[in-house]
Amino acid sequence: MQFINYFIASLISYLGLLIGFLLVKIAPEEQKPLEKIFLILRKAILLLIFGFVTLYYYSNPAYLPILILSFIFLLFIEYKAKSILRKSMLAYSILGILFFLSSKNINLFTIISSLILLHGLPAGSLLYDKRQKNLFEVFLQNIGFIITANFLYFIF
Repeated sequence: MQFINYFIASLISYLGLLIGFLLVKIAPEEQKPLEKIFLILRKAILLLIFGFVTLYYYSNPAYLPILILSFIFLLFIEYKAKSILRKSMLAYSILGILFFLSSKNINLFTIISSLILLHGLPAGSLLYDKRQKNLFEVFLQNIGFIITANFLYFIF
């Protein structure tokens, strides 16, 4: 895969956060009632991402330790980190690794990049605070996804 296609796919996947922000901007009164649903949806999409990547790399034992460690680390931060912003920062960095691993197969890459985009919808909705107007702060703190995914592309 050419780098420009890979880079644009990573940007589009990352823009799920922006779509989540736009959801809250359009209907701010729905942010509080839907908070529990967004939390469940965010965790379910993370589980789907790990499930698809694990199923694909199950036959290749070289990648399984990376996947297992990533999954354990993600579970640890999901249940130990108090701040949703901290959870999101670490989760997006791990998603950058999984995004890179999925780029070896175009079908898996399409599924994972779409799921990362969908993960951004509830994550962006949960992270946006209309009183603080923290759009740029959240974008900069979650930029680890793009940095990790593109850095790994150049190394490997």
